Amino acid sequence: MQPRHPLPAAAALLLPVCLLWDLPVAKGYIQAVSDHNTSMEFSDLPAIFGYPLPREGLVGLLVEARPANACLPLQSPPSNSSVFIALVRRYNCSFDVKVYHAQKAGFLGVIVYNVGSDDLLNMVWEDDQLRKHITVPSVFTGETAATYLRSAFTYERGGHVVLMPEFIFPLGYYLIPFTGVVGVVIAVMCTILIVRCVQHRKRMRKDRLSKEQLREIPQHKYRKGDEYDVCAICLEDYEDGDRLRILPCSHAYHCKCVDPWLTQTRKTCPVCKQRVVRSPEDSDSEEGEGAAHNQAAGQEEEEEEEEDSERTPLLRPSPSTAAPPPCFGSMAPSSPRGLLAEGVEEPAPSPPSHGRLLV
Repeated sequence: MQPRHPLPAAAALLLPVCLLWDLPVAKGYIQAVSDHNTSMEFSDLPAIFGYPLPREGLVGLLVEARPANACLPLQSPPSNSSVFIALVRRYNCSFDVKVYHAQKAGFLGVIVYNVGSDDLLNMVWEDDQLRKHITVPSVFTGETAATYLRSAFTYERGGHVVLMPEFIFPLGYYLIPFTGVVGVVIAVMCTILIVRCVQHRKRMRKDRLSKEQLREIPQHKYRKGDEYDVCAICLEDYEDGDRLRILPCSHAYHCKCVDPWLTQTRKTCPVCKQRVVRSPEDSDSEEGEGAAHNQAAGQEEEEEEEEDSERTPLLRPSPSTAAPPPCFGSMAPSSPRGLLAEGVEEPAPSPPSHGRLLV
């Protein structure tokens, strides 16, 4: 089989899709390395029986089986501590017999190649008892791959091979953290949704009347001559015997009309919008708002006074300029009260002259 070539663009685009769907990219491959450090790779299919290949791969020296079909006991590999892998031809007997003979001869791995074709097959067993005794891993490859392996990568030519297991994308390795992250996100979203629902219910409960609060609002049985005439909700005249709900704002409605409004919509009068019942939360909130408003007003007044003191410091009256003392050196006449206070006698007024002045 020819060496692997780079994947075309279409195959490269489909590769992530295969990984996500937990599909194997390749069932397995044989990596052959020569003594000149040249290497080639060939596709294979692991056998259904026997031990699986180790995750890091099985490294060994390749030796052709004798006999080539391994239908009879094989000749043992060279006696040393190395790992030897047998290259066995297809046909003439079942796969489990071939692998069992190679195992008995001392091989720790088996490569069975096709004859006259490069098609890959899944090697199965025929004898169930024999299958239980097989412990070495084995793979199946094509005829072209076997030709390259015999020509340049056998033990006699100084090469070795590596049997790599099938590559399966470890979806569980990535799926578990992804599932955990998604689970945390869903849990957080559910928590936020529950909190929002609880807050919404509390808000709605705060804006509506409970059944206990509704019972506290007095009822009245209508009679002719009462001051109530028409229900503002249903716009029907009151009749004798109608049950009316009298709100604190002195507006009256049919019980059947106003009760759903108070318990399901708002706890305010439908006409004047005054609150029917004030809960402690409402009074606390109003007190807090009033205190905040007063504090803000006080701060504004202080700021205005500071601005006035900074901009117009001379416009305010001072005690020295409010009532100036009398000036004794001036020509202005002093008041009679001032003279009497100082002990000076007030001169008598001169009588008016009615005639001419004689000289």
